[in-house]
Parts: sequence; structure tokens; C-alpha cells
Amino acid sequence: MDQSIDIGMALRSFRIKTRINQDAIARTLGVSQSQVSRWESGRDQPRAANLDAIKALIWGRADPVLAGLIHYVRGAQAPLVLFDAGLEIVAASPFLRERGGPLRLFGWLFDGEINPALAGMARRFAALAKNEPVIALEIPFSHEARPWACHGRLTVNRIGPDLYAIGEMSFTRDERQRVTRIGLRPAARPGAGPSRV
Repeated sequence: MDQSIDIGMALRSFRIKTRINQDAIARTLGVSQSQVSRWESGRDQPRAANLDAIKALIWGRADPVLAGLIHYVRGAQAPLVLFDAGLEIVAASPFLRERGGPLRLFGWLFDGEINPALAGMARRFAALAKNEPVIALEIPFSHEARPWACHGRLTVNRIGPDLYAIGEMSFTRDERQRVTRIGLRPAARPGAGPSRV
């Protein structure tokens, strides 16, 4: 698709071709359905941030740094995930995404439509990311009526105005229920004592 065409027409064409309604597009972009309608009809033009998000939705992200991070994570032997600012998964290493892998079972933890706590986690992540280069993540959850915990060490990456994190992840049974609530905090720095929130 030619990126020089009118963005409203391009968005409408993309939406119809992919059979996505305006409401779903609006939720994805964080705007109202009526705003999407105004863009598609040409009555309004998207702001710069919305324009970038629409272009990424339609044509994909072309940023070479982001492409490099995605390539790195997808080829990693370690259990890595690339998260966006909303803590939704952008890319994952083969171990985590393979059939029967942890993300096949527990990826719902990072899906905002399934896990309502994700929005609050994302806000906390964004606040911490302003000053902290590495953030520790803990999420308690239940699987097959047993307590489990997700642990992550998120390394913050900024690409232009956008926030991303590479997370080294683990999903373990937590029979002693050491993780009882969702936690995002600065990760302990080497040589420092435990950090407190």
C-alpha cells in the first residue's frame, strides 16, 4: 500500500480489508469511535502521535532500532519478551512462544482484554521507567487450581517517544505463595541492598 495516500482513506481501506470495525480500531489507538470516523471521512486529521500509530497499524513499524530489538528477542536463546508501553507482547524468544511454551499457557497475563490488571501495571511501569533503567515485575496467578508466579526483569528501552522493555521472564509454581500481589519496583542494583517501593 502506498504510504503517500490520504491517511483516512488508507485507514478505512485497511479496516475493511481486515474486517475490523471502527470501535476496535479506536480501542487499539486509544481514541473514540467517532474520532476514527472523522479521520476516515476526512473531516479531521490525526495528530502526530496518532498518525504514527495509524501508520504502524497499517504498514508496520519501520524504525530500525525497534526492528533490531524484535530480531534480537525472536532469535534469543534466553526466555525474553519485548513489551510495548502497555506491557503487551511485541515479540518473544522461541522458548517462550513454542508449542507448549510458557507464553502459550500464560500469555494471557499480558493481554489487556483478558487481564484487566494490565492497564494499572502499564501505568506503574511508565512511571517507574522515567527514572529506572531496570524494573522487577511479579504477578501472582492460578493455573490448574495451583498458585503460580510470573517473574520478570524488564530493561527499559526508549525509541523516540515510545517506551519498550526487554523482559527476561520466568513462570514458576509458587506453592509457598511468596508472590501474593502484583508488583513492579526498581530492580536491585548490583551491590545494593533490597529496594523498597
